[in-house]
Amino acid sequence: MADSDYSTTTPSVTHGQAPNALSGLCGPDPAILLLRDWLRAQRVSQVLCRLQQRLERRVLDAAGPEAIDEKVGYTIAYQAEVEATTAALKLQDKLPRIPARSLLGIVAKLEIIAGADRDIDDPTDFPWPHIASVLDDLKKLAGSLPLERPDRSIVQEDCRSYQAIAADFVGLERQATDPHLGRRPAFGINSE
Repeated sequence: MADSDYSTTTPSVTHGQAPNALSGLCGPDPAILLLRDWLRAQRVSQVLCRLQQRLERRVLDAAGPEAIDEKVGYTIAYQAEVEATTAALKLQDKLPRIPARSLLGIVAKLEIIAGADRDIDDPTDFPWPHIASVLDDLKKLAGSLPLERPDRSIVQEDCRSYQAIAADFVGLERQATDPHLGRRPAFGINSE
């Protein structure tokens, strides 16, 4: 079938090692890039969750005017965590539309699927051990992904960004609910 309209490229055998998983003939594998972004969003969400939990404890321990200040900080931290988690979920939602261009791209997609449910369901229930088994098999054939934990400064920058978004959101929300600010309510909420 020399005149076939279909051509295939056979993958190189790497014996479990990927020479450069982030680059190939067609550029970076979009599924691997999605995994990298998702892992970053997950990490930021986890950091903000811990911050929110520490501030929640402070709110519970505080009294009087100090409690109000602590509550504002907690509210911003809570909203920042919501924003970061939403960003991670939006990346997960892209998964079905992102093509994998390699076996490592398929590994990346399965990493997101398995990782997204680790905190929600029992990892010993069907189908999670089965998916983990398939993922392990693929890693043995294709190699592991060369992804590293995001740099601390990048995570901190992302956290500050989500905190700024949250502070803006909380500020607007406060205007909408606080009649003493002397402004019309935000978000179209009627004060009457």
